[in-house]
Amino acid sequence: MKKTAIALAIAGLAVASAAQAAPQANTFYAGARVGWASFHDGVDDFKSADSSVKSNSVTYGVFGGYQIIDNLAVELGYDHYGTMKVTNPDAKADKFTNHGVNLSLKPSYDLGNLTPVLEGLDAYARVGAALIRSDVKAYEADGSKVTGHSLKVSPVFAAGLEYAIPGFTDLAARVEYQWINGVGKDQKWSGNDGADFTPDIGSVTFGLSYRFGQGAPVVPEVVNKTFTLNSDVTFGFDKASLKPEAQNVLDGVYGEIAQVKSAQVAVAGYTDRIGSEAYNLKLSQQRAETVANYLVSKGIAQQDISATGYGKANPVTGSTCDAVKGRKALIACLAPDRRVEIAVKGTK
Repeated sequence: MKKTAIALAIAGLAVASAAQAAPQANTFYAGARVGWASFHDGVDDFKSADSSVKSNSVTYGVFGGYQIIDNLAVELGYDHYGTMKVTNPDAKADKFTNHGVNLSLKPSYDLGNLTPVLEGLDAYARVGAALIRSDVKAYEADGSKVTGHSLKVSPVFAAGLEYAIPGFTDLAARVEYQWINGVGKDQKWSGNDGADFTPDIGSVTFGLSYRFGQGAPVVPEVVNKTFTLNSDVTFGFDKASLKPEAQNVLDGVYGEIAQVKSAQVAVAGYTDRIGSEAYNLKLSQQRAETVANYLVSKGIAQQDISATGYGKANPVTGSTCDAVKGRKALIACLAPDRRVEIAVKGTK
């Protein structure tokens, strides 16, 4: 199979702004979050007829990140993960407080790729670990205070949505659910017969971040591509049906088109100068429609593609074949004129 000649021209003209949910690649961001945390696993061991447990509390923190590529960032944070309190009628409230640093990877997906309605909205996950200091402050019946603390690395899992605030390309809001598995390991304060109290902490937070270097509007790049398919791989002489090898070529063209957003495709068919003008117009139209129909079968919307036959207009051979003698030799010489051009316009 002979190679298809493909001409590409990409113009970087900015004509409209668009919201991008995730920060741009190779940029930094920073922010703060606040929300509500809840302790789980082992909490009920502290409940009795004389005491009650408050397992929910405020959580807050700061975070910063580096966007490695469009869909992956690394994020560092420092958080107060919450305080659990046990209230006793004859003593001050016992407290179990947690704070520390966390490091995680943050893969994301731009939901605007699914539908324009979700433009600017990003779904993401965070997976990492937190080094957490757990502080215990408990009171005995005689009023004496017992304190202790521990450091423990705990796995962190989170999922959330992030939204680029319209009109402020450097600001983004996020809502997130986070789960920390097993914090603390101090035996001085436990309702489970001296065993370590290592609860899980779930939290829902709202955050706001600032993206450095993204104050300017994000603009799409206008794309113009033209694919020229010669007759040696598309159609035989005086034919409008695709050669078997043409399908592989058109599959490659479709792969290029699929990467263009809001693509508008114009298919133009041409013939050589042999034959009448009316016949050539009809043949070129049939060739253009054959290619357009194939691309539609691959996934291009019917309303986004057009097919037009131009007959023997705009020959690329010029006067090169004027001195050629013999029909077979002339047909071979005029082969470049028998072509189909696929013009694609859209944005990246």
